[in-house]
Amino acid sequence: MMLSGESSTTAGAVAGARFPDRSADNSNSGGIDLGAWHESSWRQPVARFAITFGFWAAALVAGLWADHGWVRLALVVPLTLASGQLFTLGHDSGHGSLATSPAVNAIVGRLAFLPSAHVFGLWRVHHNIHHRYTNLRGRDFVWRPLTLAEYQVLPDWRRSLHRLYRNRTGAGLGLHYAIELWAPRMLWPRADHELAQRGRLKLDALLLYGLLVSVALSSWAFVARIDPTRADDLQFWASAGVLLFVLPLVGVHWLIGFVIYFNHTHPDIVWYDDPDEWARHAVQLEGSAAQRFARLPNARIMNHTAHHVDPRVPLRRLKSAQQFLVEIFDEQVVSYPWSRDEFDRVLSSCKLYDYETQTWLGYPAVTGMP
Repeated sequence: MMLSGESSTTAGAVAGARFPDRSADNSNSGGIDLGAWHESSWRQPVARFAITFGFWAAALVAGLWADHGWVRLALVVPLTLASGQLFTLGHDSGHGSLATSPAVNAIVGRLAFLPSAHVFGLWRVHHNIHHRYTNLRGRDFVWRPLTLAEYQVLPDWRRSLHRLYRNRTGAGLGLHYAIELWAPRMLWPRADHELAQRGRLKLDALLLYGLLVSVALSSWAFVARIDPTRADDLQFWASAGVLLFVLPLVGVHWLIGFVIYFNHTHPDIVWYDDPDEWARHAVQLEGSAAQRFARLPNARIMNHTAHHVDPRVPLRRLKSAQQFLVEIFDEQVVSYPWSRDEFDRVLSSCKLYDYETQTWLGYPAVTGMP
């Protein structure tokens, strides 16, 4: 399926364009040094991972042990939150920022991505492309906004899907992630993505699938041991599969979609279609947003400017690094207090984009738009 931000119009617009080689994760960051916030050990990160992974595994075991479906239903939210927390640890591992040991990052990253079903190597490749070419049309694929012309040439069903993705309720944020990013990019290396080391990435994918099969077989063996009558009960396994894996997977995809949308979408965030103009700006400083949550002081992942300026800063240290950037650069940093009104404003106003005037458009703002 063609990505919502990569139509044939886009391909024509960027054909022959010169894309600067951004081989470092923090290109376009203005040379800002956030090294003081880098991780200095591997023991604490491993302990955090072990605790979180242990909680996820314990919740899974509890769901399999329980006789009643309501117990498994009650575990959907804890499993979703644990999967989301594990994803953030895998995210840091992919950047090499979780621990000082590359071996620890490689092992933790692959295990941490198990509940959310991501191929670690594929995620690293695509995510680093996003970091190297943040907000550059034709290269950055994360919530890349369509122009009016691109939107108008979409078939009706794609326009409806686009509207659902950016619906002001936020209901479509997880659907966008699942359809446009996870399914085509995070499960198997596709030939049309022209990825290097495809053989190695295929092995990484097979490792994920092997781990998932191992979890399934271990679950069956565990149930067969504690209650043989349930081992062949299709109704039980349907309940267990939906409530212990499918719904938490849907939930964590919504959380990821929510985070990356608000990390990179705001009326003050600029997108570029001219590589030379893009290269002249400190895009890593100016091209992402940070939200301040009064009731969720530990929502460190939303301090996204600091993460783009230096991906080697682990998520647990982003808040103080973000405060440093705001104090030094002030108006260059898109930072705002979170509120329901701001949630509505961003989702309502950021539908399409005019790359010539570098302004966001809402659907109603365009006369005659279907």
